[in-house]
Amino acid sequence: MQQRRLLVPALFIFLASMLFCTIAPGLASGATIAQKKAQATQIAAQVSALNTKMEFAVEAYDAASQKLATVQGQIHVNEQQLRIARYNLLVARQLLTQRVVSMYKQTKASVLDVLLSTRSFDNLVTEVNAMRQVGQSDSATVSTIQALKKQVSERRVALLAEGRQAKTLVAQRASTKQQIYSDLQSRQTMLRGVQKQIANMQAAAAAAAKAAAGRAAAAAKAAAAAQAAPQVQSGGGDGGGGTTSTAGAHGSVVSIAARYLGVPYVWGGASPSGFDCSGLVMYCYAQVGVSLPHNAAMQYADCTPVAQSAAQPGDLVFFGFSAGGIHHVGIYVGGGSMIDAPYTGVDVRYDSAFGGDFFGVGRP
Repeated sequence: MQQRRLLVPALFIFLASMLFCTIAPGLASGATIAQKKAQATQIAAQVSALNTKMEFAVEAYDAASQKLATVQGQIHVNEQQLRIARYNLLVARQLLTQRVVSMYKQTKASVLDVLLSTRSFDNLVTEVNAMRQVGQSDSATVSTIQALKKQVSERRVALLAEGRQAKTLVAQRASTKQQIYSDLQSRQTMLRGVQKQIANMQAAAAAAAKAAAGRAAAAAKAAAAAQAAPQVQSGGGDGGGGTTSTAGAHGSVVSIAARYLGVPYVWGGASPSGFDCSGLVMYCYAQVGVSLPHNAAMQYADCTPVAQSAAQPGDLVFFGFSAGGIHHVGIYVGGGSMIDAPYTGVDVRYDSAFGGDFFGVGRP
């Protein structure tokens, strides 16, 4: 009987070592998941920066397009003004030519008419000057129209040059915008790919952790049953004969936490309608009469540190790079697995307990 008692712990140790070998790949994948998350964070930052850059590029393109539209409108108006000036100049020249020819042909008759109809010398001079001024006035009109035509023509040349510059600027801005857009699409595609890899890896790790937890629970149950069997057979004078449990001081918390598998993650959540990591731990431990704060780092401070090799079901597993920088906590279930509320978009589930940035084990 004593030999059988010695064989039971040995069997349990063997089963535990086999389970650890089963979990080991899950731990490696946990580290890979952490690396993938870091990669996703880096790509997301690049996407954010490109989105900002894209906004500036779009604004610059819109401004250049607006400038081009304004210049093209000015060119259109200028073309109309130039056509009008050309037409007016043509008409003025034709009228001037007709009047000069008419005045040339009628000069003598006109002067004679003036002499005969004029009563004084002063009136004569006035009439002759008036005839000359008519010709000068027509000539000044032509000169004015010519000057206007020249001005409009020069303005046309300037506007065309400005229009070419505006078109070049629009093309440059469009090219820059397209390049940024291509880079943005590339990074977004890359980010979706990494996120899909993370989801697949997490699903595989969760499934492996859940299976390992089941095997660990079965092994513990079998070992406990085997160890209790001799005590039942021998019978005790005191009618007692207790059993030895592999669970920690608060092992019952594991079964409590298992009730909430599948509950969604909610920021600040601490009820069955939604949990965050420390909220799940706080809620489960409250049911066994242990009050814990709603913060992972504070929960670690309230715990007694335990070596990883000595972790028992019901202990808490913490993640971070320092005691003050702890950012995640889960409830250890044995076999290298834990139950936790991981992050937004993922429900309460089984996870690998010692992967990623594992910091330590604590016992409330």
